[in-house]
Amino acid sequence: MKRCIKGGFLVLGGVVGVVGMIIAAMQNPSVEWVTPPGRMIISILENGLLIPTVLFLVLIICGLYILLTESKIN
Repeated sequence: MKRCIKGGFLVLGGVVGVVGMIIAAMQNPSVEWVTPPGRMIISILENGLLIPTVLFLVLIICGLYILLTESKIN
């Protein structure tokens, strides 16, 4: 049960962080439009939000890993 709570908080924290990074990137949108990555990723790169966004994505992945590998005790 403790692992479920830890995994849930990691996923929740990661999702809130990624949403925060998206909101921060959209406050200062990019003036360029590069077709392959798109305007959102260019805005994240121009505003210097790449490292926090990657760290929050790692939190989501770690939390999902914990939640999905939780062994069920019967």
